[in-house]
Amino acid sequence: MDRFDELVAPRFSIKDVTVHEKSRLYQRHFALDLYRVSYKKFNGGTTRILDRIIFERDMDAVAILPFDPVSEEVVLIEQFRPGALKDPVSPWLIEIVAGMIDEGESELEAAVRELQEESGLVIKPEDLHYINAVYPSPGGCSERVTLYVGKIKADHLLSHGGLDSENEDIRVFKIPSKKAFEYCKTGRINNAAALLALQHLQINYDEIRSSFLK
Repeated sequence: MDRFDELVAPRFSIKDVTVHEKSRLYQRHFALDLYRVSYKKFNGGTTRILDRIIFERDMDAVAILPFDPVSEEVVLIEQFRPGALKDPVSPWLIEIVAGMIDEGESELEAAVRELQEESGLVIKPEDLHYINAVYPSPGGCSERVTLYVGKIKADHLLSHGGLDSENEDIRVFKIPSKKAFEYCKTGRINNAAALLALQHLQINYDEIRSSFLK
């Protein structure tokens, strides 16, 4: 372990947190939980008991960037997001396929299912390149999102996707990978999962494309 590994090594674990009370304040499509917690401090002390309200979805999520290594295109989607109503451009955001992991599903199984539901693209688990598992907003939300790049063929693409039963209205389209990278820079793509996945693809482009072409 070098000195940088030592710097980022965890100083504490879950054993250093005490949950004094947990209660559900609200339950509908999402939920709000109240945690009364205390935890160890870096100076050796312990915090007082603090109230922390957490946005809870009761399940984690997956997000998939479909990438055609032959045409060098990525598949993106656009849909309305109420959380972006104050966006200066539009509350219809450019995103990648994403969805919740159903009970009993693995991350890979959920990724394969969500990709077909939202875009019509059919892949196998071995077509998925793992990126990372991230916490989009851990200061107030418990959700963890596992990110993938998916190997696909973009020649037969649906124009619309999503499930009517979930009131999804999704526009599906493809663009050259390099154009998508540009839109990340300009801010036209400002969805966190899409930014992370596209920037990972850009950084590791030759490696991922070569592995998908095998």
